[in-house]
Amino acid sequence: MRQGAEAMTSGNFSAAISEYTAVTREMPAFAEGYFNLGLALHQAGQLDDARAALEKALRLKPDLRGANLFLGIIAYRENRFKEASDDLLRETRLDPRSAKAFMWLGLCRLAQDDAQGAIAPLDKAYALDPSDADILYHRGRAYFLVANASYAAMFKLNYDSVRVHQVLAEAYAQAYRNQEAIFEFGVAVKMAPHQPGLHEELADQYWVMGQLDKAADSYREELRIDPYADSSMYKLGSLLVLNQNPEEGVKLLRGALRADPSLSDAHYYLASGLMSLGQDPDAIHEFELAIAADPANNRAMSAYYKLAQLYRKLHDTPNAQAAMQNFLRMKAQSKAQQDRYDAQVVRKRTELPVPDPEKIAMSDEPGTQ
Repeated sequence: MRQGAEAMTSGNFSAAISEYTAVTREMPAFAEGYFNLGLALHQAGQLDDARAALEKALRLKPDLRGANLFLGIIAYRENRFKEASDDLLRETRLDPRSAKAFMWLGLCRLAQDDAQGAIAPLDKAYALDPSDADILYHRGRAYFLVANASYAAMFKLNYDSVRVHQVLAEAYAQAYRNQEAIFEFGVAVKMAPHQPGLHEELADQYWVMGQLDKAADSYREELRIDPYADSSMYKLGSLLVLNQNPEEGVKLLRGALRADPSLSDAHYYLASGLMSLGQDPDAIHEFELAIAADPANNRAMSAYYKLAQLYRKLHDTPNAQAAMQNFLRMKAQSKAQQDRYDAQVVRKRTELPVPDPEKIAMSDEPGTQ
């Protein structure tokens, strides 16, 4: 058994088969010997012999974990999907913690054109092992197929509906084809001017394209339609702070945080607005809250730099030095710059662009614009 395991580890499957075969000859009632022989035969591509060895292992020990999994994998590779599903279901009952068994069960359903049925086992596999790249890929593919089927049905119902234009716009936005996204969102807004969410999505694209006045108008329209649209309130407040209207921006950001304290990035923009208004102690407090919400991101790096400015202004040298040291530490540790400024706003409904901390530092040096 040890020599077989060493051969398997080194990729010498023929030697492993020889060693495990010797085990089964010496101990014909030893289920694990047949199980390991089945695995070696499977790795060597001898699927029929592998299946026979695994079935023998299960006859000897019906509750042997792993045997049904590999029987299912063999059946899947031989396009016997119903049989594979049965084997894999048995494995999930014997071992409810087997992420791979749930993954392969999902794969069987995908192979049978049942993407909707594949989602449940793939979700279970993901819950058991969220860092497995294969599980992530197949789960994403299942959701992609279900989404495509839903969109195809929507197009078939009415290819010129509001939802069709909206989904086209969202697809363009994800592909950073922002001008086309603006056009499709614009069509959707004209068709359904009072539908919540549309104006905010249109505003996001205007912001990406640098059309800040149009973005602000669209966010305002969203808030007129839905006064409880906290993300629009947050975005409009942040936009105003960045676009020379900090007083109104600060009011909106305070309102957004009251309505939804989870909008932790709003603290950064609120602090920036307060800093512009000369309310330095309040700005310091908000920058500290922004850092506490996520001490490792670029927003925290920018916050440290601005804190250093504020503390210098207040002649608080120790805190100014500490903030600058944190800024320089994070700058040194930073691995890669974030994606282009104009693409970040479309990533998530509540995520806004993060100013490049290095550019902030450069712009504050004497003689730079």
